[in-house]
Amino acid sequence: MRQAEQVIANLEEQLAAVGSDLAHVVATDVYVVSGEPAVLSAVWSVVEASGLSAGPHSSTLIGVACLGYTGQLVEITATAVVPDGGPA
Repeated sequence: MRQAEQVIANLEEQLAAVGSDLAHVVATDVYVVSGEPAVLSAVWSVVEASGLSAGPHSSTLIGVACLGYTGQLVEITATAVVPDGGPA
């Protein structure tokens, strides 16, 4: 699931821009254009391999009919803490 890997890379970049990282994520919603358990599981495997699902936080995996852009198959929304010393 190359698109899931890219979404996580984009998330890491955005978190770094505000002085945070995947370890400081406290909640995620993972949207996947599919209702097939195998596809959902494949995306979740990418999430787990990234470390995004580690640590104490809530995470929801949601199969949807479509997302906002043509060809978009995965979207992740994340809430993270910016540790002390992050950008002001």
